[in-house]
Amino acid sequence: MSKKVLIPYFLAGSGHFAIAQAIEYYLRESGKDLEIRFLEPGEEFKDKRLNDFFKQAWKLILKMRKAPREILFGIDKAVPSLSSFINEQYLRTAIFKGMGFLAGYRPDLIISTHWGCTQLFNEARKKMEMDIPLFSVFTELAGGHKLINCGADLYFVMTDEALENLMRFDIPKEKIKRVNFIVRPQFECNKLSRKEARDRLNLPDSAFVLLFSMGGEGIGPAFQYINRFLQIFPEGKMLILTGRNEKLTNEIKKKYQDEGISVFPYRDDVEVLVAASDVLAGKCGGSFSTEAIKTRSPFIITQIGAPNERPNMKYIIKHNYGWYTSSPRKFARILEQIHSDRSCLESVKRNLDNVPEENGASEIASYIISIIL
Repeated sequence: MSKKVLIPYFLAGSGHFAIAQAIEYYLRESGKDLEIRFLEPGEEFKDKRLNDFFKQAWKLILKMRKAPREILFGIDKAVPSLSSFINEQYLRTAIFKGMGFLAGYRPDLIISTHWGCTQLFNEARKKMEMDIPLFSVFTELAGGHKLINCGADLYFVMTDEALENLMRFDIPKEKIKRVNFIVRPQFECNKLSRKEARDRLNLPDSAFVLLFSMGGEGIGPAFQYINRFLQIFPEGKMLILTGRNEKLTNEIKKKYQDEGISVFPYRDDVEVLVAASDVLAGKCGGSFSTEAIKTRSPFIITQIGAPNERPNMKYIIKHNYGWYTSSPRKFARILEQIHSDRSCLESVKRNLDNVPEENGASEIASYIISIIL
């Protein structure tokens, strides 16, 4: 009989599902007799409270100005018991739905890519008295918060910094396993060369190409950064990922017609855009930051979507994998530096050459198989 692996996630941004997809791919590639099931609890359980707390609230935080956003996260740090209480209230009804799901599906192992899903199924399995291994993936490069300690039997992290950070939240070291950087398999399987990617996108081989990401929700400033790019690289090409923000997609398309600007809403073949680009830029969410590192792409960070993404920025800067520019003016300075001397890109790429080849998702899949088979 097939062993069942449940992979729950929340569609808050794109990173949690991207890592879920990567793990699922390598589990299937193993050729083992496995039944793999994705689960987005907010949608499948039709639970408005889950959607409001874990998805809509995230979108609201991203739309906030910097000051109120910092205040909100400051309160969370100062009074962690408050966030725990709020979290428990929003999970209360979902736990019973999770119990019903476990009773019907009976997975042999759960690997969650969002701490909220981990906590939900930890509470559900305890109430059901079901002995199901429960693993959790920490999707950021570093940082964390009290709620990350969510009841998993094992936590996977991608960096030494993340391992140390999770230990500060009373997670025992023996419950934390370090793996390599995790990216979707598209970034590694049948990789396109720079020329092949540009041919597919009809981009000239000689042009300077910058890929600008605004995250899965497509939130943040755009127009000033576009204008600065066009001033410094008038013959260059700027590819802009606007995520699920249809309004912004249409506004950029309308304003910048035939000016070397190409806009792409949410899509599954981002690896083609990355392969075609000389530099990546934009928001430093966990998924895009990891993809920049794993593909050895210099990264100009222009936006910290929420304070929990700040450690991603610090990790990139600490390891000299890119730059942080907190304003369009500073962004322009880096572009001017690149325009005058491309050797600064080569310096960053030499640092990125030390990044391990193996995908952390492959390591996680192998570990899961060793547990259930």
